[in-house]
Amino acid sequence: MSLSDKTRVVLVDRAAYNGFRPKQRPSEITNTRRIAMLTTVIGSYPLRYTELGSDAIRQSVDDQVRAGVDLVSDGQTRYDMIEYFAKAIEGYVFEGDKSRVTGKIGRGDPTEFVADFRIAKSLHPHVKGIITGPVTLVFSSLIRGGGYKGYRDLSVYLDTAAGLRDIAMALVAEGAEWIQIDEPFLSVGAPMDIARDAVEHLARDLNVPVAMHVCGTVKDIFAQILQWSGITLLSHAFKGDRNDEVLQSDELKRSNKMLGLGCIDTKSPIVDSKDDVVALLRRGIAEISTKRIVVHPDCGMRMLPRDAAFEKMKIMVAAAREVNGS
Repeated sequence: MSLSDKTRVVLVDRAAYNGFRPKQRPSEITNTRRIAMLTTVIGSYPLRYTELGSDAIRQSVDDQVRAGVDLVSDGQTRYDMIEYFAKAIEGYVFEGDKSRVTGKIGRGDPTEFVADFRIAKSLHPHVKGIITGPVTLVFSSLIRGGGYKGYRDLSVYLDTAAGLRDIAMALVAEGAEWIQIDEPFLSVGAPMDIARDAVEHLARDLNVPVAMHVCGTVKDIFAQILQWSGITLLSHAFKGDRNDEVLQSDELKRSNKMLGLGCIDTKSPIVDSKDDVVALLRRGIAEISTKRIVVHPDCGMRMLPRDAAFEKMKIMVAAAREVNGS
């Protein structure tokens, strides 16, 4: 079987999805008319916990739900993607604006992640957990202790992955339906041998579908990451044509991995044209089946104005529904 039972949550139409329980087997799901594309977000949203407290989470989730997004995040409103985890993993510290490894890397503390997840889960039944990947976290940190020999020392990545997995496992225990691993450094020259070992170590035994989001141009690494175990879905930016080679690749067609189509431009506050998004999604389904596609923005929306982020999500959902219904 190429996809896990839990992955089947993305393979049913909206009516069935709304009544789906994650532990159902595919044969137990009724009222399915066609396989439809799931909509989700990459994670961050332009509200700040420092200003609004837990209302930042509530408002982030509310915006996603009102826009019609199927699988939501908590908005990652507390910190940026590095500070979140540098503050949570033993052996890391975050001082000023920089993460440092100052001692032997140990357990990850999921307390804040679980607290925020519970708020999101109370507002919407389908929530995913988002984890900054071990390669991105290590390369964003100064290595100043712990006996690690530098950025080619595999142990610093594996230890980081283990700490991150503590947090991911806690989110799964709380009901996270997916785990997303963010690894932007993979597209800018990170050592792929080390990256594979570290990401697979993090993804091991999570027992839910695992997405890996890599922004930027990925054509030079795509054939490699298609081979990584424990990863259900590869998530990339497809706005414009920089990753068209990926979409059209024979390796993708032969693979059983799902593909996340980043179809909304998060670098511009200008709201995307629905026709353009529909055209991109149709390009996707011309290459691989809808059962292997998830629809999302091309990155997090933290830097956008809130009204632009909301309108972009609405356009994305409307485009996906149009393509799903055709």
